[in-house]
Amino acid sequence: MSKRMLVALLVLAIVMTSAFAAGTKEAAPVRETQVILGSTTEVNADFFDGWTNSATNAYLKALMEGYETVSWTREGKYIVNPTAVTSYTAVDNADGSKTYTFNIAKGLVYNDGTAITAKDYVFNILYRASPEAVELGASYGTGPEYVGYEAFHSGASRSFKGIRLLGEHSFSIQIDAEELPYFFDLSLVSVGPAPLHVIAPGVDVLDSANGAYLSDAFTADLLRETILTPITGYRYRPLVTSGAYQFENYNAADKTASVILNPKFAGEHDGAKGNIYRVIIKLTNTATQMDELRTGAIDMLQGISGGDQITRGLDLHDEGIVDFASYPRYGYGKIAFACDFGPTQFEAVRRAIAYSLDRNEFARQYTGGYGIIVNGYYGASMWEYVENAARLDQELNAYPFNLQRAEQELIDDGWTLNKDGRAYQKGVDTLRYKRVDGQLMPLSIEWANTANNPVSDLIATMLVPEVRKIGMQINGTTVDFAVLLDHLYKDGIDQPVYGMFNLGTGFNTTQAYWYYYSTDPEYFGVYNTNFIADKELEAISLDMKRTDPTDLKGWVEKWIRFQKRWNQLLPDIPLYSDVYHDFFNPRIVNYDSGSTWDFRYAILRADVK
Repeated sequence: MSKRMLVALLVLAIVMTSAFAAGTKEAAPVRETQVILGSTTEVNADFFDGWTNSATNAYLKALMEGYETVSWTREGKYIVNPTAVTSYTAVDNADGSKTYTFNIAKGLVYNDGTAITAKDYVFNILYRASPEAVELGASYGTGPEYVGYEAFHSGASRSFKGIRLLGEHSFSIQIDAEELPYFFDLSLVSVGPAPLHVIAPGVDVLDSANGAYLSDAFTADLLRETILTPITGYRYRPLVTSGAYQFENYNAADKTASVILNPKFAGEHDGAKGNIYRVIIKLTNTATQMDELRTGAIDMLQGISGGDQITRGLDLHDEGIVDFASYPRYGYGKIAFACDFGPTQFEAVRRAIAYSLDRNEFARQYTGGYGIIVNGYYGASMWEYVENAARLDQELNAYPFNLQRAEQELIDDGWTLNKDGRAYQKGVDTLRYKRVDGQLMPLSIEWANTANNPVSDLIATMLVPEVRKIGMQINGTTVDFAVLLDHLYKDGIDQPVYGMFNLGTGFNTTQAYWYYYSTDPEYFGVYNTNFIADKELEAISLDMKRTDPTDLKGWVEKWIRFQKRWNQLLPDIPLYSDVYHDFFNPRIVNYDSGSTWDFRYAILRADVK
């Protein structure tokens, strides 16, 4: 079958300026081109890092951020950003630590015209690592690898010893010796500016022999006012930003958000400044999204998975309505578990659920052949998997559909009682119980899902009836995706409700396994979304972290050891890692997406003809 794609977009508004006096040239017209990206993931109100991070919001936040010291390239490498950094040094110190010193380019400004200096970079580090940010309820994970982090983060010291403000356009970051070697070395010192004058007005960034620090005006109360004020706070309305695009609008009623070009942006690491004037993200319905693409209600669909939807998109391509790009997914679709309460806190229950689902048939029905099954925390395009697929197939449990093994997992884990505390009798009792902390716990799991979702439909028909046969009950509740994320992250949730969720995940280009599976409660939520506290898994991930960047063989061996432990614990059940398709209007040109070069990078370098 041939390929296909469309995208109805382009709202052309030509703004003509008045002619000068006779004999002079007119100013060039401004083409206000526009692209509407349809997404089944609802945009929420969070446009500043530290809180929820849905894929759609992450795209918009990335478009509004710029001038990072270290950039990710299309070739899959980290480089020092020549637009932001005029020169830098990396010095290995006698105590085993390493100091990076950056000299920031002069003339960089925010979209409001305010000059960007080294203070904005240092402020971004200090704010994110501060106890005041924790008091706000924000989660960043910034700075644990830097000298002096613990003392600063805990509030024991007002100065961050490993961060120095060296001049108007110069600062340094010192990586602690205990954190080296570090496999993603250069990524550790990737930091962008944050608008000090907006987030912390009246606060100054200062320096001493003990490190950089913030003046006394920096308080949690100030941050609550500037960041958390409903509607107007920086979390919800970041009007001053440094990236190629700037915030325009968020409409909770019609589930849309938009950004427009920042004319003051000096460029990405490769000089890209953005060409499309306005980018809008709009909520779409899986059942009707291809119709919206056909009619021009939207211009683009990104990361499309599922055989039915891909086939419909390719049909549009055959008709000449759309173009498309396809690439293996750097992530997977999954059932995610809350591993800190209820039945799903027990790994045997999670394994029993895996044995109760025919994942091969599930993937066949959903992907239509455009995907594979994975058995660990990896996606189809990750190089570690590509180079070791045969070994992983041999060494990881594929959890084939087997209700007898599922039932045995439950029996071995103590789910052998009925509601009266007597022995569970198959064929007589319908629900298993286990005695936990002196109380009978029912094997009943609350499952949060979203509407108009074919994955939810398949789980309801292929998994829920099967687990009933082994004495388990899964109760599905359909919620908005934003609500699902709040419960997944336990953001503002005092009493957890759901032990099971279905959603997709896209991996970061640097997979910080040591954060995602840290047992430190501070990382629970935004990073460790499973709330799993397994010391062995954490220890393996920390060992991975300390791998020399040149030791690829050593990294792979540790990575496989991690996958084997993860495969036993099953904080997620991977359902499929598919071939993503981006479908778009043929008037969108130079759109070049890939497994690790997604919408946020590709749209910035695309144009509308």
